[in-house]
Amino acid sequence: MVAGARTLSLEDTFFGPQILNPPPTRHALLAFLVALAAILHIGTAAWGDIYDHTEGEIAGTARAMVDSGDWLAPMQNGTPAFQRPPLTYWILGASCKIFGVTATAIRIPIALAFIESVAFTFLLGERLAGYWRGFAAGLIHLCSVGGFLLGRMASPSVFVTLFISAAIYCAVRGYLHRNSRRLWYAGFWFCGSLACLAGGLHAILFPAGVCLLLALFYREARIRFLPLLHWSHLLLFLLLVAPWFVWAHLHFPGFLFGSSANSPPLWRMLAGHFVWWFPALFLLLPALAVAPRKIFRPHEFSAPDALPLFWLAITILLTLLFGERTEHSALIALPGFALFAASAWERSSRPSRAAGIIFALLIGLLFFGLAAFAPAILENAIGRSFPEGFWISLRPLAYASLATLLVFSVFALIIVTRQRAEIVLLIAIGAMAPIGFCLAEARSRAAPFFSLADAARFLNPRLGGSGEVVFEGSVQSGSSLTFYLDKKFYYVNQTPGSLERDPELQRKYLDEHFMLEAWDRSNPIYLIIDEERVSYWRKLITERVHIYHQVTTCGSRVILSNQL
Repeated sequence: MVAGARTLSLEDTFFGPQILNPPPTRHALLAFLVALAAILHIGTAAWGDIYDHTEGEIAGTARAMVDSGDWLAPMQNGTPAFQRPPLTYWILGASCKIFGVTATAIRIPIALAFIESVAFTFLLGERLAGYWRGFAAGLIHLCSVGGFLLGRMASPSVFVTLFISAAIYCAVRGYLHRNSRRLWYAGFWFCGSLACLAGGLHAILFPAGVCLLLALFYREARIRFLPLLHWSHLLLFLLLVAPWFVWAHLHFPGFLFGSSANSPPLWRMLAGHFVWWFPALFLLLPALAVAPRKIFRPHEFSAPDALPLFWLAITILLTLLFGERTEHSALIALPGFALFAASAWERSSRPSRAAGIIFALLIGLLFFGLAAFAPAILENAIGRSFPEGFWISLRPLAYASLATLLVFSVFALIIVTRQRAEIVLLIAIGAMAPIGFCLAEARSRAAPFFSLADAARFLNPRLGGSGEVVFEGSVQSGSSLTFYLDKKFYYVNQTPGSLERDPELQRKYLDEHFMLEAWDRSNPIYLIIDEERVSYWRKLITERVHIYHQVTTCGSRVILSNQL
């Protein structure tokens, strides 16, 4: 008797649902990832102050919602803040309402969102190629420089990354399970709507673009993804997204959604990914250079292989189209890169893995060596100078990072020919866990040079009812003041924004003449300036008013006052 058997296609083989129940090892690996992520991110949530620019804008607007009770119109120091949709402000504002207005309250939701995105990376890897692939991808996602630094910053990108990952996961589950396909595809549009409410209307293009590319290249995907366009799913998306956007357009016509940060050159954005994706990217470079066909397998290019690459391609393309060439694009692309890196590491030969470990070790030694012995090079890259004592205080952290990286790399080299790829990767990349604490500590020590938190703590008990604060600088460069200062403040030598058409809003922008007239009155005034502007203001004030007091210095900022 001849037994009949059905021939399995590549789609069924590589992208099919798992039949057996997952073993306890799978649950242990997922629990390990989540626990490690919680230790690294929730455990360091209280370290350091909120920085200026994006962090200060987000945290200050969230506090303004809590203080005013107006949860519809984002405001920052009395100015409409419609550069971003409101979901991030709502989440962080709710946290401040529960835990108080502190940096820890701001970072706890950020940490939880990052932990969940790591979990979704594990689940996606598991669905594509098994739980060991998911573990490797989740570990790469978690233990990267971008994960440690960008993943703990108060920005919409952390939530956008989470919701994009969740949407793609729902699309994959809907692809696999016919009976519950409509439900999973509804989840796709639900998560996509949350991404739009966190990062802008264009955020839906990230998961939709990945599904579109899969449908273009794979016939089975075209058939199974077609229900994504069902009218009920599109209606759900519109009902969730449209109300706030329509309301904002009616009340503030002409507002723009998108990052307020200036976009750096393309080469700098792409080069930054080498830093944010360290060390996994350098572990793979030797294999990619020597045997790229073994990594990409063009003759066996299945949908699971294509999904991470499409994720990376869509992220880079949309980042360029919408002009947001910031470092946060590396965070949005990080899950896709982690899935690709886990696959590439698994397919690399043992000599290539050994070469990658050595290469990543050398790059790490170079980077931390610069921080310890040649900080001027890093200052040129950052675009900001620090006092010599600051770099001296970071040397113990650099030494600890160097020692950790060296020990783990040598151990990985010893076992690279004896153990399976996942174990070697765990050892090679495990050094980043203690290094992550060092990076978080270094960032917290640098806060006085990137934040006005110390200035606000100094001023709050001295302002009283009649004291006023004036800041010389852009809205972005003083944004942390909106979170830490207990009252609104003024700007000098700045121009109002495009949405500040109301004369009442323009009154907080002062010129030097009006500033000096107010300086000669009895009400306390505190002027915050950069150190480089001290000589200019000393000469201007002493010639016109003859009352000049340099009260204190906070990092690179100096506070002047007309009071003794």
